[in-house]
Amino acid sequence: MKIIDNLEELEEILDNLRKKNKKIGLIPTMGSIHKGHLSLIENAKKMKCFSITTIFINPTQFDDSKDLKKYPKNKAKDIFNLRATNCDLLYLPKIKNIYPDGLVRDKTVFEFRNILCDKFRPGHFDGVTTVVNILFKLTKPNIAFFGEKDFQQLKIIQTMATNDNLKVKIYPCPSVRLKNGMSYSSRNTQLSLEQKKIFNNIAKEIYHCVALLKKDNDLNILKKLNNRILEIGSTKIDYLEIRDEKKLLITNKKNNARLFIAFYIDEIRIIDNFLLY
Repeated sequence: MKIIDNLEELEEILDNLRKKNKKIGLIPTMGSIHKGHLSLIENAKKMKCFSITTIFINPTQFDDSKDLKKYPKNKAKDIFNLRATNCDLLYLPKIKNIYPDGLVRDKTVFEFRNILCDKFRPGHFDGVTTVVNILFKLTKPNIAFFGEKDFQQLKIIQTMATNDNLKVKIYPCPSVRLKNGMSYSSRNTQLSLEQKKIFNNIAKEIYHCVALLKKDNDLNILKKLNNRILEIGSTKIDYLEIRDEKKLLITNKKNNARLFIAFYIDEIRIIDNFLLY
Protein backbone atom coordinates (compact mmCIF):
# COMPACT_ATOMS: atom_id res chain seq x y z
CA MET A 1 0.00 0.00 0.00
CA LYS A 2 1.33 3.40 -0.98
CA ILE A 3 0.82 6.27 1.51
CA ILE A 4 0.86 9.86 0.29
CA ASP A 5 -0.16 13.31 1.51
CA ASN A 6 0.96 15.26 -1.55
CA LEU A 7 -1.76 16.38 -3.97
CA GLU A 8 0.59 16.60 -6.96
CA GLU A 9 1.75 13.04 -6.36
CA LEU A 10 -1.88 11.91 -6.14
CA GLU A 11 -2.69 13.59 -9.46
CA GLU A 12 0.31 11.88 -11.12
CA ILE A 13 -0.78 8.47 -9.84
CA LEU A 14 -4.36 9.04 -10.98
CA ASP A 15 -3.23 10.15 -14.46
CA ASN A 16 -1.19 6.97 -14.86
CA LEU A 17 -4.13 4.83 -13.74
CA ARG A 18 -6.47 6.46 -16.24
CA LYS A 19 -3.95 5.97 -19.06
CA LYS A 20 -4.09 2.26 -18.23
CA ASN A 21 -7.93 2.39 -18.16
CA LYS A 22 -7.95 1.33 -14.52
CA LYS A 23 -11.16 1.81 -12.55
CA ILE A 24 -10.69 4.01 -9.49
CA GLY A 25 -12.63 3.16 -6.32
CA LEU A 26 -12.78 5.77 -3.56
CA ILE A 27 -13.39 4.99 0.10
CA PRO A 28 -13.65 8.29 2.03
CA THR A 29 -13.16 7.92 5.79
CA MET A 30 -12.32 9.92 8.90
CA GLY A 31 -10.00 7.21 10.14
CA SER A 32 -10.45 4.90 13.15
CA ILE A 33 -10.62 2.18 10.53
CA HIS A 34 -12.81 -0.79 11.45
CA LYS A 35 -14.30 -3.83 9.72
CA GLY A 36 -17.03 -1.71 8.17
CA HIS A 37 -14.46 0.43 6.36
CA LEU A 38 -12.45 -2.64 5.38
CA SER A 39 -15.54 -4.20 3.79
CA LEU A 40 -15.78 -1.16 1.51
CA ILE A 41 -12.23 -1.81 0.30
CA GLU A 42 -13.06 -5.48 -0.21
CA ASN A 43 -16.04 -4.46 -2.35
CA ALA A 44 -13.79 -2.16 -4.38
CA LYS A 45 -11.40 -5.07 -4.94
CA LYS A 46 -14.24 -7.35 -6.04
CA MET A 47 -15.19 -4.74 -8.63
CA LYS A 48 -11.59 -4.68 -9.94
CA CYS A 49 -10.99 -1.12 -8.75
CA PHE A 50 -7.73 0.49 -7.74
CA SER A 51 -8.72 1.28 -4.15
CA ILE A 52 -8.01 4.72 -2.71
CA THR A 53 -8.84 5.23 0.96
CA THR A 54 -8.77 8.77 2.26
CA ILE A 55 -8.47 9.70 5.92
CA PHE A 56 -9.51 13.25 6.72
CA ILE A 57 -11.26 14.30 9.91
CA ASN A 58 -13.48 16.95 8.42
CA PRO A 59 -14.06 19.89 10.79
CA THR A 60 -17.06 21.27 8.89
CA GLN A 61 -19.28 18.29 9.68
CA PHE A 62 -18.97 18.74 13.45
CA ASP A 63 -21.51 21.03 15.05
CA ASP A 64 -19.63 20.81 18.38
CA SER A 65 -15.92 21.69 18.62
CA LYS A 66 -15.58 19.44 21.68
CA ASP A 67 -16.89 16.50 19.66
CA LEU A 68 -14.28 17.22 16.97
CA LYS A 69 -11.46 17.19 19.53
CA LYS A 70 -12.71 13.94 21.05
CA TYR A 71 -13.09 12.11 17.73
CA PRO A 72 -10.96 8.92 17.93
CA LYS A 73 -7.62 8.95 16.11
CA ASN A 74 -5.11 6.13 15.67
CA LYS A 75 -3.04 6.61 12.51
CA ALA A 76 -0.63 3.70 13.12
CA LYS A 77 -3.47 1.23 13.70
CA ASP A 78 -5.34 2.57 10.66
CA ILE A 79 -2.31 2.00 8.42
CA PHE A 80 -1.84 -1.51 9.81
CA ASN A 81 -5.49 -2.43 9.12
CA LEU A 82 -5.49 -0.94 5.63
CA ARG A 83 -2.29 -2.76 4.70
CA ALA A 84 -3.77 -6.04 5.95
CA THR A 85 -6.73 -5.55 3.59
CA ASN A 86 -4.46 -4.80 0.62
CA CYS A 87 -5.71 -1.29 0.08
CA ASP A 88 -3.81 0.12 -2.92
CA LEU A 89 -3.40 3.72 -1.80
CA LEU A 90 -3.93 5.74 1.36
CA TYR A 91 -4.29 9.47 0.78
CA LEU A 92 -3.94 11.74 3.80
CA PRO A 93 -4.95 15.16 2.48
CA LYS A 94 -3.75 18.27 4.21
CA ILE A 95 -6.44 20.73 5.25
CA LYS A 96 -5.10 23.25 2.68
CA ASN A 97 -5.79 20.68 -0.07
CA ILE A 98 -9.42 20.36 1.00
CA TYR A 99 -10.09 23.96 2.02
CA PRO A 100 -7.47 26.16 0.27
CA ASP A 101 -9.52 29.30 0.88
CA GLY A 102 -10.52 28.48 4.45
CA LEU A 103 -13.26 26.29 5.91
CA VAL A 104 -16.50 26.32 3.96
CA ARG A 105 -19.78 24.43 4.31
CA ASP A 106 -22.27 24.62 1.44
CA LYS A 107 -25.89 23.48 1.52
CA THR A 108 -26.51 21.91 -1.88
CA VAL A 109 -28.86 19.02 -1.06
CA PHE A 110 -32.34 19.78 0.25
CA GLU A 111 -33.85 16.30 0.08
CA PHE A 112 -33.95 14.01 3.15
CA ARG A 113 -33.44 16.95 5.48
CA ASN A 114 -34.94 18.04 8.83
CA ILE A 115 -35.40 14.41 9.85
CA LEU A 116 -33.30 11.81 11.68
CA CYS A 117 -29.69 13.00 12.20
CA ASP A 118 -30.18 16.24 10.28
CA LYS A 119 -32.80 17.31 12.80
CA PHE A 120 -30.37 16.89 15.71
CA ARG A 121 -27.08 17.84 14.05
CA PRO A 122 -27.74 21.04 12.07
CA GLY A 123 -25.14 21.66 9.39
CA HIS A 124 -23.62 18.18 9.71
CA PHE A 125 -24.68 16.94 6.29
CA ASP A 126 -23.71 20.23 4.64
CA GLY A 127 -20.19 19.56 5.90
CA VAL A 128 -20.37 15.95 4.67
CA THR A 129 -21.53 16.80 1.15
CA THR A 130 -19.01 19.65 0.91
CA VAL A 131 -16.01 17.46 1.76
CA VAL A 132 -17.22 14.47 -0.28
CA ASN A 133 -17.72 16.70 -3.32
CA ILE A 134 -14.18 18.08 -2.88
CA LEU A 135 -12.75 14.55 -2.58
CA PHE A 136 -14.63 13.55 -5.74
CA LYS A 137 -13.08 16.48 -7.59
CA LEU A 138 -9.58 15.65 -6.34
CA THR A 139 -9.74 11.91 -7.13
CA LYS A 140 -12.37 11.70 -9.90
CA PRO A 141 -13.31 8.12 -8.98
CA ASN A 142 -15.38 5.82 -11.14
CA ILE A 143 -17.04 4.37 -8.05
CA ALA A 144 -17.29 5.61 -4.46
CA PHE A 145 -18.14 3.17 -1.68
CA PHE A 146 -20.29 4.06 1.34
CA GLY A 147 -21.74 1.95 4.14
CA GLU A 148 -25.45 1.63 4.83
CA LYS A 149 -24.98 2.23 8.56
CA ASP A 150 -25.14 5.96 7.79
CA PHE A 151 -28.20 5.47 5.62
CA GLN A 152 -29.40 9.08 5.59
CA GLN A 153 -25.89 10.20 4.63
CA LEU A 154 -25.87 7.63 1.83
CA LYS A 155 -29.19 8.94 0.47
CA ILE A 156 -27.98 12.54 0.60
CA ILE A 157 -24.71 11.73 -1.18
CA GLN A 158 -26.57 9.75 -3.85
CA THR A 159 -28.83 12.77 -4.35
CA MET A 160 -25.85 15.12 -4.59
CA ALA A 161 -24.25 12.92 -7.26
CA THR A 162 -27.49 12.85 -9.26
CA ASN A 163 -28.30 16.56 -8.87
CA ASP A 164 -24.78 17.64 -9.85
CA ASN A 165 -24.49 15.09 -12.68
CA LEU A 166 -21.30 13.74 -11.17
CA LYS A 167 -19.61 11.01 -13.15
CA VAL A 168 -19.27 8.72 -10.17
CA LYS A 169 -21.31 5.69 -9.19
CA ILE A 170 -22.29 5.61 -5.52
CA TYR A 171 -22.06 2.02 -4.36
CA PRO A 172 -23.92 1.17 -1.10
CA CYS A 173 -22.44 -1.59 1.05
CA PRO A 174 -24.36 -3.44 3.80
CA SER A 175 -23.44 -2.76 7.41
CA VAL A 176 -20.86 -5.03 8.99
CA ARG A 177 -22.04 -5.95 12.45
CA LEU A 178 -20.52 -6.75 15.82
CA LYS A 179 -21.37 -9.99 17.64
CA ASN A 180 -24.14 -8.12 19.47
CA GLY A 181 -25.75 -7.22 16.12
CA MET A 182 -24.93 -3.51 16.10
CA SER A 183 -22.96 -1.93 13.26
CA TYR A 184 -19.26 -1.23 13.62
CA SER A 185 -18.62 2.44 14.32
CA SER A 186 -15.53 4.52 15.04
CA ARG A 187 -17.25 6.00 18.08
CA ASN A 188 -17.81 2.56 19.63
CA THR A 189 -14.07 2.40 20.38
CA GLN A 190 -14.63 5.13 22.98
CA LEU A 191 -16.93 2.99 25.13
CA SER A 192 -15.63 2.02 28.56
CA LEU A 193 -16.19 -1.50 29.94
CA GLU A 194 -19.26 -0.34 31.86
CA GLN A 195 -20.61 1.48 28.82
CA LYS A 196 -20.05 -1.63 26.67
CA LYS A 197 -22.26 -3.61 29.07
CA ILE A 198 -25.02 -1.05 28.59
CA PHE A 199 -24.41 -1.08 24.82
CA ASN A 200 -24.67 -4.89 24.66
CA ASN A 201 -27.86 -4.94 26.74
CA ILE A 202 -29.44 -2.27 24.55
CA ALA A 203 -28.42 -4.29 21.48
CA LYS A 204 -30.32 -7.32 22.82
CA GLU A 205 -33.46 -5.23 23.27
CA ILE A 206 -33.16 -3.74 19.79
CA TYR A 207 -32.77 -7.14 18.17
CA HIS A 208 -35.74 -8.51 20.09
CA CYS A 209 -37.76 -5.52 18.91
CA VAL A 210 -36.63 -5.93 15.27
CA ALA A 211 -37.72 -9.59 15.32
CA LEU A 212 -41.17 -8.56 16.63
CA LEU A 213 -41.50 -5.73 14.09
CA LYS A 214 -40.75 -8.13 11.24
CA LYS A 215 -43.85 -10.07 12.31
CA ASP A 216 -46.09 -7.16 13.29
CA ASN A 217 -45.37 -3.47 12.70
CA ASP A 218 -46.93 -2.32 15.98
CA LEU A 219 -45.97 1.13 17.33
CA ASN A 220 -46.44 -0.16 20.88
CA ILE A 221 -43.32 -2.26 20.29
CA LEU A 222 -41.37 0.93 19.62
CA LYS A 223 -42.73 2.59 22.76
CA LYS A 224 -41.65 -0.37 24.87
CA LEU A 225 -38.21 -0.37 23.25
CA ASN A 226 -37.84 3.36 23.88
CA ASN A 227 -38.58 2.83 27.58
CA ARG A 228 -36.29 -0.19 27.88
CA ILE A 229 -33.32 1.62 26.27
CA LEU A 230 -33.64 4.41 28.83
CA GLU A 231 -34.10 1.95 31.69
CA ILE A 232 -30.95 0.05 30.70
CA GLY A 233 -28.81 3.17 30.81
CA SER A 234 -29.06 5.32 27.70
CA THR A 235 -28.91 8.98 28.66
CA LYS A 236 -30.89 10.20 25.65
CA ILE A 237 -32.70 8.97 22.54
CA ASP A 238 -32.70 11.31 19.54
CA TYR A 239 -35.01 9.18 17.42
CA LEU A 240 -36.52 5.73 17.16
CA GLU A 241 -38.56 5.54 13.96
CA ILE A 242 -39.64 3.29 11.12
CA ARG A 243 -39.10 4.87 7.71
CA ASP A 244 -39.24 3.66 4.12
CA GLU A 245 -35.92 3.30 2.28
CA LYS A 246 -36.87 5.25 -0.83
CA LYS A 247 -37.94 8.63 0.54
CA LEU A 248 -37.23 8.16 4.26
CA LEU A 249 -40.86 8.86 5.09
CA ILE A 250 -42.46 7.53 8.28
CA THR A 251 -44.31 4.32 7.45
CA ASN A 252 -46.37 1.67 9.18
CA LYS A 253 -45.44 -0.95 6.59
CA LYS A 254 -42.62 -3.47 6.74
CA ASN A 255 -41.84 -3.70 3.04
CA ASN A 256 -38.73 -1.71 2.08
CA ALA A 257 -38.63 -0.22 5.57
CA ARG A 258 -35.99 0.11 8.27
CA LEU A 259 -35.90 0.85 11.95
CA PHE A 260 -33.74 3.95 12.50
CA ILE A 261 -32.25 4.70 15.89
CA ALA A 262 -29.91 7.22 17.49
CA PHE A 263 -29.20 7.17 21.22
CA TYR A 264 -26.53 8.23 23.69
CA ILE A 265 -24.57 6.32 26.28
CA ASP A 266 -23.31 9.22 28.37
CA GLU A 267 -21.75 11.54 25.74
CA ILE A 268 -21.22 8.89 23.05
CA ARG A 269 -23.79 8.98 20.26
CA ILE A 270 -24.67 5.71 18.54
CA ILE A 271 -26.68 5.45 15.34
CA ASP A 272 -27.86 2.41 13.44
CA ASN A 273 -30.62 1.05 11.23
CA PHE A 274 -32.16 -2.38 10.75
CA LEU A 275 -34.02 -3.96 7.86
CA LEU A 276 -37.59 -4.97 8.65
CA TYR A 277 -38.08 -7.19 5.62
